[in-house]
This record gives sequence, C-alpha cells and structure tokens, in this order.
Amino acid sequence: MNDKEKQRRTEQKILQGAAYDTVQRYGSAVKEHITAYSGFDAESGSDAVKGLKQISEYKTSKEYYDTNIKQQSGFSAEVKAVARENAEHAINGTGHKTKRTDDISKQDYSKGRTIGGVNDQLFDLVETDSNGMIIEGTARQLKFVGSSPEQCTERLLSSKFDKYRNADVPIEVPKDFYDGVKKNLEIKEKNLEAEIKHQKSNGNTAVIDKKIKELERIRKTKENLRQSNVTNKEAIEARLHPKISTAKDILRNANQAGLKQAATGAAIGGGISAVKNVVRCVRGETTVEESASAILKDTGKAAVFSYLTAFSGSVIKGVMQNSSHTYIRGLAKTNLASGLVSATITVGGSAAKLISGEIDGTQFADQLMECAVGEIGAAMFAAVSVKSVGTAAGTVAKIAAGAAGSTIGYLAAIAIYKEIKKSVDEHMLAIEQRKIIEKECEDLVEMICSYRKDMEQDVENYLSEHLSVFNDGFSAMDNAIIDNDSDGFVMANVKIQKLLGHTIQFASQEEFDDLMFSDEAFKL
Repeated sequence: MNDKEKQRRTEQKILQGAAYDTVQRYGSAVKEHITAYSGFDAESGSDAVKGLKQISEYKTSKEYYDTNIKQQSGFSAEVKAVARENAEHAINGTGHKTKRTDDISKQDYSKGRTIGGVNDQLFDLVETDSNGMIIEGTARQLKFVGSSPEQCTERLLSSKFDKYRNADVPIEVPKDFYDGVKKNLEIKEKNLEAEIKHQKSNGNTAVIDKKIKELERIRKTKENLRQSNVTNKEAIEARLHPKISTAKDILRNANQAGLKQAATGAAIGGGISAVKNVVRCVRGETTVEESASAILKDTGKAAVFSYLTAFSGSVIKGVMQNSSHTYIRGLAKTNLASGLVSATITVGGSAAKLISGEIDGTQFADQLMECAVGEIGAAMFAAVSVKSVGTAAGTVAKIAAGAAGSTIGYLAAIAIYKEIKKSVDEHMLAIEQRKIIEKECEDLVEMICSYRKDMEQDVENYLSEHLSVFNDGFSAMDNAIIDNDSDGFVMANVKIQKLLGHTIQFASQEEFDDLMFSDEAFKL
C-alpha cells in the first residue's frame, strides 16, 4: 500500500471514529422501530401486548372491512407513536421511555388513580423515567376516530367521551387532523357563544343552560386536545403494510443520521484537506486555485463517506441491538457497525481494482486482511474484552466459549467473502476473469476455515490453561471477604491480574497503604 493510500485510509478511520456517537444514538432509534414491528425488545427481554406484525394479522369481516381496518389502525397508531417518541428519546439521550399502558404493570398516578395493565380505562400512553417510574403529566389517550377532521370533531364531542373530559385526560388526534379539529372547535365555540348571548337577550333560561353545557364540553375538548406524531394515513398503512411502514421510519432516522454526520465529516475532512493543501501551496507544489479545488473535492468526499457510514451504520447497529443473541447485542455497543460499512466500501474498491488488473490476487487478499478483517476483528475482540472485565470466572468462560463458537475472525471473513461474491456477480466479467476471481474466493474460503480452526484451538487452549486460575482466584477472594482477610483478598486478586498481564502495584494490605501515602500515581 503506497503512502497516498495509507493516508486515505487513516482519514477514513478518523471519519469512522467521529461517527461513533451518531451511529450509537440513531442506531438505538432504529432499534425502537424494529421492536415496534416485532413486538419484542431483546434488550429488556420483554414481549409487548401488540406489535405491528401481530396487529396486521387481526381478523376482518368482508361486510365491515373498512370499519375493522379503521379500528385496528388505532392500535397501530399507538405502536408507531411509542416507537417514534422512543426514537427521539434515544437520539436525545434523555433516558426516558414512552410505553403503552397495556405493556406496563399498574402504578399509582396523580389524583389517587392507577395507570397500567391491559385495557386501561383512561390512558393509552405514558412516559417513564430511567427507573421505569411514570412521569406525572405524561399520560394521555389516543383517538384516531373519523375519516376526516370534521368527523373526528363530532366523535370527540359525543357523550361517550365525557369520561375523558371529566377526568381531564389529554387526547391526541391524528397529526393531519389536528389543525382541522382545532379550527372546527373554535368555530363551534364562537357560534355557541353568539347563540347564548342571543338567547340571554330573549330570556330563554332552559335553552341557555343546555347551550352553556355544550360550550363547556367544546372548551374542555379544545383544552385537552393534543397532536399525535402519527397521521391517519400512516396509521392505516401501518395496519395494512407494517413492513413498509417500519422501513420508512427506519430510513427516516438513518437519513437524519447521515445528514448530521455529513456536516461533521465535511468539517473534519475539509479541515484536514485545508492543512494538507495549504502546506503544499506554501511549498510551491500546487497553485492557490489547485489547492482550493482539492479542498472542495476532499470536503465533498468526506461528507459522502460520513453520510454513508452514519446512514448504513445506524441501521446495522439497530438490527444488532435487538438481536436475540447477547454477544451480538454486545457488539452493537462497539464501532463495529461503522466498521462494516467501511469494510464494504474497501471490498468494493479492491474488487474493482482486481477486476481492472490494477492489483493481483495476492495484493487483493492483503488489502482485505489489512483493512477489513483486521478492523472488524479488532472491534469484535474489543466487545468480548469489555464484557469480560470484572466478571466472574463462569461468565468469562461463557464469553470465551461464545467467541470460539462464533469465531471472531471467521465471522468477519465470511462477511467480506460475501461481498467478494457479490462483486463477482454484479460485474460483467469475461470467463477467464471470472475463473480467476472464483479461484481467489476459493483460497479465501480455505483461509476462513484455517482461521476458524486456529481461533477455536486458541480459545480451547486458553480455557484449559487458565480457567482453573480464575476459579481458584475468585473462590479465594470470596473466602477472604467472609474471613475479613484483606491480604488474602489482595493476593487472590494479584493472581488474576498477573494472568491478564497487568502490572502489579501492590501485593498486600501494607503495600497498598504505603502506595496511598506515597507520591506514586495509583493506576486502576
């Protein structure tokens, strides 16, 4: 790899690292939409009463099909409203969660009420804090009634909704109905005020009392009116086509991530290019015009790369985060999602060079191993290492075994191998060129198999050689705690630290005390 290529790779790694926070936050937002579709949250291990997929399978009758769909779309609206609000919570990092009352256990609420459980009589949605406790003033009812703002207004003013008015419950209506409903209520309010004034001038007390009650109903409805983040059309689409509906929300969040990171990437890429090209200009290697053009070009490339990294990375992260496998969910917390995007770009570029004859098969494999497998493998190993620190010996063994079963290098190489095959399929190659590429793929398959065997053997050797030390160490630490033996606890801890390759600063209570009173820095 020449110096120019190395510099380009370094700049891409900088942009990839800069995208970590965006991918994490928007990836968590994507995960909320995946959860809404399936009805299952892998992180909490909880099943919702309804998911979009389950609602789409509700039965309908031919005679009342439209009515059935309209009613069931109200359930879909609840699910989508929750997913969208939780996506915003994830992006903003509030730690809050919006939940359907169907999906939470009963809790005390204001005015001596309780909220939660299936078919809560007053509330559909509520917001909880990071401890799962309901936040006062966030409970509300969703009413996706009527096929137009006018019909929705009339339904809201019917006597069957008096229980919500009497309990002062906020009511959310479809986003596309809200302005129309509000305007209709205002018109009705003004007309009724004028009519009451007219009846007062005639002294018609019986009519006046009735009109005053109607006016109070209108004012209370207007006071408690709220706008949902879901339109009537979106609710119906979610009922009829849940996959399409979910995909739209995922792409919306992914696009937000891409646009946000594109701006950051442009600033970073432009800054790097500016420094680089100003130096070249001062040295007389380029003109001012050439440097300015190069800066604009580099800034654009950085913006595009950052957009693709954040867009695709957030989707990948969201899928990983809701995986049923603990190991995969752990990987979602690393920068692997961004690395996969970067690796795909690298694979595509290297494959194109191989096809055009710019590089041979050996160079092709070297580029993949150096730029793709190495980075992804490092991210995967980091996830395992992070999860291992501070855990009991049994958990360490479980993680190590999981790494062996999944095989870090094996998974990474498989992902890249699939991209190679895809490149072969998508390019119109001559027969001889295709044979060459397929031979390279076969060689990589052999490399994958060898890599997997080596990895499994390494893990097996590690476990057989060191597991007893972990078990003995943790057992000794437990006994030391029971016996109040600080020296015994420290010595057991020292054995484990040495096994992990740590530098020991103290090996007894006395040495620890001396360290605390010395000027030497204490290293965790």
